[in-house]
Amino acid sequence: MNSLIKTAVVLAFAAIASGNLLAVINQVRKAQFQLIQESKASKWPKAMQLRIND
Repeated sequence: MNSLIKTAVVLAFAAIASGNLLAVINQVRKAQFQLIQESKASKWPKAMQLRIND
């Protein structure tokens, strides 16, 4: 986890230095939105229902 944080900080400083910080933030927001949409319950497979014979 510590290396992930360090990598994120380095990438953030690189984006600031190159002047692309806003573009990077927009891409992150798009990725977050896509993950939220893909994780909705409607995308999950339906559970099997057992038949009850009376």
